[in-house]
Amino acid sequence: MFLTFCRTFSRQSQWRYAFAKRSDRGLVRANNEDAVHVDACADWSLAVLADGMGGYRAGEVASTLAVQCIAQSLQHSAMQRAAPFRPARMAAVHRALEQSVQTANTAVRAHASRHAECEGMGTTVVAAVFTQDRLVVAHLGDSRAYLWRRGSLRQLTTDHSWLQEQIDAGLMSVDAAARSGQGHLITRALGVAPRAEPTLHEEALEAGDRVLLCSDGLSDMLNAADIATLLSLPQPLSVQAEQLVAYANAVGGHDNISVILAAVEPAPSVHDD
Repeated sequence: MFLTFCRTFSRQSQWRYAFAKRSDRGLVRANNEDAVHVDACADWSLAVLADGMGGYRAGEVASTLAVQCIAQSLQHSAMQRAAPFRPARMAAVHRALEQSVQTANTAVRAHASRHAECEGMGTTVVAAVFTQDRLVVAHLGDSRAYLWRRGSLRQLTTDHSWLQEQIDAGLMSVDAAARSGQGHLITRALGVAPRAEPTLHEEALEAGDRVLLCSDGLSDMLNAADIATLLSLPQPLSVQAEQLVAYANAVGGHDNISVILAAVEPAPSVHDD
């Protein structure tokens, strides 16, 4: 398990972003196949979380490759721009984020083709770029992004899963889906097809917001009301991340549990110490 904390703010932005990340094996699984990464830069920041799947340790390989490739690809895209990821260029953020997922998809498939023990491996992924007062999220599978604002929690991503398709088609209620035991049947993932098909979402952020990325090891254990309650407690970001994982373990810890929390804070003025 690990916990890290970092803070960054854009030189042109009125906001700054603080991050805490935590990943835990849980109480049942023999190893941790989740991977998390935060890259805090001056003008933009990246958070990416992946939940691997495959044979023995192959899921761990897929998730680690995914976060590494997405981070490296976005760093490369930003370096190629004289003014990286400015608000007027949000379309470029979308393109760069989608391309980074495609690059990771190619890398995971190439690794699996060269290593027999990794055949069929893949990973869910949720990646978020923070720039100025905007958030862009790309995801595949059932790892999620949430926005907490003034006590309320809203899910920004829609799971790529068989259960979600049943809910969307009106064939199953949300409560029935939660009781079905079929939540592991995902319909999209990184590394399983020649081309990835991530869903992208853009959101305007406000001071005081919290953005949560998590694997299903958290969302399967805690409902939205539980998460909102924990994020509403006046505690440091790192403590909130620890408590989310601790509560998921307290109610079973059936899977690996990973979270990344981002806090949107007013940037210090040029006169602040």
